[in-house]
Amino acid sequence: MRTVPLRILFLLLLPIMVAACTGARGLNRQLLQESFHDHPEVVTDRDIAATMAMQSGLPTPYRLAVFFKHRDFPSRPALQRVDWVGADTDRVQRALAPVQEEGILQQSFLLANSTVQGTTLRDIRLAAARYNADALLIIDGASAVERYNNSHAAWYATGIGAYFAHGTESHALFMMEGTLWDVRTGYLYGTQTAEGETTLMGPAPSLEDKTAVAEAKDVALERFGKELTEMLRLLREKQRAIK
Repeated sequence: MRTVPLRILFLLLLPIMVAACTGARGLNRQLLQESFHDHPEVVTDRDIAATMAMQSGLPTPYRLAVFFKHRDFPSRPALQRVDWVGADTDRVQRALAPVQEEGILQQSFLLANSTVQGTTLRDIRLAAARYNADALLIIDGASAVERYNNSHAAWYATGIGAYFAHGTESHALFMMEGTLWDVRTGYLYGTQTAEGETTLMGPAPSLEDKTAVAEAKDVALERFGKELTEMLRLLREKQRAIK
């Protein structure tokens, strides 16, 4: 019985393998957005009345504490934990430098997680108050990755093709949110969001999802820094109009 040469067998199976490749299904943006508010505090009518009575009272310039949330999503496997690193905090601080030069901020500093005892807004405000901060910027983030094969994945059937064919794609979405609070009163001055998205392509064994997430986070941080400075400038104009 004659055996079919590998090359011919591959060509015969190619249409079937291409059809079997898994395509992109799309990432769930709503799920990421909801993750920023999945631990709401208990709110009473008295809390609502107190919030409605709040007024902004930031001095000019003011001291800003920046806090990065670190948390997991045990009940949502589709979401990934954000690994905030020193380079991320440095980028936010550099983005804030212009508004400090303009006299909006007196100082901005990182509020370390080790200084916060608890997870609620009140806990974070208390820690910021210990360092005489006037305002508090809480930064949260979440990411999701979709990994799938494209038509080049058909070459994986050759064995060696798995190491050379760019048949796998890693699509990453990173979303972040910053909320600006008055430390003394708990008044919410504003919310700023940004997102970054990237798709990397390569051989399945060497393609790292974490690399795609890191690139998407870089895009989000760049956008967030620009939008944040504009939000602080608009807040200054609003404060001036009130006075």
